[in-house]
Amino acid sequence: MISSSEYGSHSWELVVTADHQHEEVQKEFLLQVTGDLHVGGLMLKLVEQIKISQDWSDYAFWWEQKNCWLLKTHWTLDKCGVQADAKLFFTAQHKMLRLRLPNMKTVRLKVSFSSMVFKAVSDICKILNIRRSEELSLLKQSEDTLKKKKKKDKNSKEPLTEDILNLCNSPVSSGLSGSPGLYSKTMTPVYDPVSGTPASSTITWFSDSPLTEQNCSILAFSQTNCSPEALAEMYQPRTLADKAKLSAGWLDSSRSLMEQGILEDDQLLLRFKYYTFFDLNPKYDAVRINQIYEQARWAILLEEIDCTEEEMLIFAALQAYHVSKLSVSSEAQDFTTESEVDEVEAAL
Repeated sequence: MISSSEYGSHSWELVVTADHQHEEVQKEFLLQVTGDLHVGGLMLKLVEQIKISQDWSDYAFWWEQKNCWLLKTHWTLDKCGVQADAKLFFTAQHKMLRLRLPNMKTVRLKVSFSSMVFKAVSDICKILNIRRSEELSLLKQSEDTLKKKKKKDKNSKEPLTEDILNLCNSPVSSGLSGSPGLYSKTMTPVYDPVSGTPASSTITWFSDSPLTEQNCSILAFSQTNCSPEALAEMYQPRTLADKAKLSAGWLDSSRSLMEQGILEDDQLLLRFKYYTFFDLNPKYDAVRINQIYEQARWAILLEEIDCTEEEMLIFAALQAYHVSKLSVSSEAQDFTTESEVDEVEAAL
C-alpha cells in the first residue's frame, strides 16, 4: 500500500518487464519512481525487486514505444522523457545472432544489440579474425529469399538441419575484450615448436580465439562446390528489380540492431559492402581474402551481378591457376621434407 506522503512527493508508478531465464520468478514489476530518479537508480531499484543473484552488468533498458535504448545511466527519467505510460524492458544487450558468411557458412555468436551496427561488425570481425572491418556490413535477407526457403522446407520430406558453427563462447561475443589477434601491432612471427618452421600466421592468431584450427580452415579455405541441384534450389534474382532488392537490405551503420527490428537468433548476411580493399596481406588475411573470393564466386554462380562469359572464364582460370599453384607448392614441400629425412637417416 502506497502512503499519502508518497503520492504527495510527485512520485508515479512505472511498469518494467525483466527479461530473465527464471520462469518461477515474475517478470513484470510495478515500481514507484520520481522524475529526478536516474536510470542507474531505476536499475538498482528493479534488481532489488527481482531478488535473483546473477550478473546484471550486461542488462539495460529498452524503450519499446520510442524504439531506443536507455544507455546513459546518469540521465534522469525526466531528461529521457520517460513517463508513466512508458513500457521498459530490462534485457541483455548481447544476444545470439546467426550470420551467413560470404562462403555460405553460418556461424552463431553473441552480438551487441545496443551498439551501432558499425561497432557490432567490428566486434564480429575480431571474433572471425578479419582485419579492416570497415569494409563489411550486415545485410537483411530479401523477402523473395525467405519465401523460397520456406517453400523448400515445406516441400522437403525430412526436416533440414543447417550446419552451424557455434562461436557463442568467445570472449568478445560475451561482452569482454578479446585477444588482440590479427590486430597485434608487432606481428611477431611464431615458430612451430616441433618442426622449427614458421607457423601459419593466421592459425597462430587463433590460439586465444574461439576459432580452432579446424574452424579456421573452414573460413580460410574454399570448400567443395555444391551440386547443380542444390544451386538450383537457391534464390537467384532474375530481373533488374530483383537485383536491386538485394541491396535494399543493408542495415544502417549508425543505428543498433534492436532499433532496426532485428530480434534474437535472427539470421543476417555478413558481406563486403565497399570494394576498396586496403592492406591485403596473405600472411595475415587468409580468412579475409578467402571470404572476398567466396563472395565474388557466389555472386557469379547465383547471377547476382552482371558479367560477360569472358569475365567468368577469366575468374575460373585464376581460380584454377591458384589451386594448381597450391598443389605444386605442397608437393615440392613434401619432396623437400622427404629428402631431408633421407639425409638424416643416411648420416645416422
